[in-house]
Amino acid sequence: MKASNEELVSVNEEAQSTNEELEASKEEMQSLNEELNTINAELSGKVEELDRANSDLRNLFESTQIATVFLDRNLVIRNFTPAASSFFSLRPSDVGRPLTELASRLDYPELTEHIASVFSTGDLVEHHLARDQDGKHYLARLIPYRDAAGRIQGVVVTLVDVTTLAKAEERQRMLISELNHRVKNMLAVVISIANHTLKSAPSAKDFNTALCDRLQAMARAYSLLSDSNWTAVPIEELVRLELEAFGADRFKLTGPDRHLQPQQGLSVGMALHELATNASKYGSLSKPQGSVTVEWHDSDQQLALTWRETGGPPVKEPKKEGFGLTFIRGEVGSRLRGNVEINFAPEGLEVQISFPLES
Repeated sequence: MKASNEELVSVNEEAQSTNEELEASKEEMQSLNEELNTINAELSGKVEELDRANSDLRNLFESTQIATVFLDRNLVIRNFTPAASSFFSLRPSDVGRPLTELASRLDYPELTEHIASVFSTGDLVEHHLARDQDGKHYLARLIPYRDAAGRIQGVVVTLVDVTTLAKAEERQRMLISELNHRVKNMLAVVISIANHTLKSAPSAKDFNTALCDRLQAMARAYSLLSDSNWTAVPIEELVRLELEAFGADRFKLTGPDRHLQPQQGLSVGMALHELATNASKYGSLSKPQGSVTVEWHDSDQQLALTWRETGGPPVKEPKKEGFGLTFIRGEVGSRLRGNVEINFAPEGLEVQISFPLES
């Protein structure tokens, strides 16, 4: 009995020791379980972040208008944006297929060569594609696709619509060419005005005054055209600008809202200045009660502008036309391809200018 009792005591001690070990294991399991819960929470957060990133990327792909294709080293499609479908006839099932197996409507024979260049050099490649059948201009950009270690694992091909930029560059070239042409024309006109003014001026003072007035008239027209970026200008605004220096209250302007192209605006402005100058020296504007009516209307793509003076001294037809009327005939005939009719009525000078409108 004593030996059995000792054995029982020993078994009890072993059981107690085992129980203590179990308690320690339980505590370890609880600690491990807490660590696993923490790791699980972190993983859940990472999964949510990954879901958000995937959602953002998916929305970015669906919303972007830039055609983008992601390729691996074997030119196998990894992913693409919806906009790329119109260029390479792509479908979701084409992911994993080589790009070279798909039909392309791009005129880009150098694509394979440029992709090889990106792999070999790791540098960006840009290539302007020729204008397509729809008149669109595209810029192809190829950049290396790198992994986290910075190794090149593929290439990203993007196609950017630069039609607006191409049109702007073309317009800029046209504007520069047009500006050069207009500068030459302006210098030719200035030289012509200076020569004729010198011939008709009785003195150096008169020459200086007449030349400055005519150049200022040209400058006003150029200023108005510059404000409108050398596009069509309202005819009424042009007429008011040229005649306000002679007293705006002495003119009556009537006519529809029409616009003139730049060269037409310059010629009409110079012609109005010459008529107003002549009226202030010899016509209705030389008398306090005198006035001028300026009317215009269009019909069958022709603009007719009438200058009619009243309240001035009696008018007599001169034996020889002065520089002003000669200049008007030349300006309207050569630059506007129009006609000038002059009526030296006793009650007041009447001039009618007609020319074709340009679209």
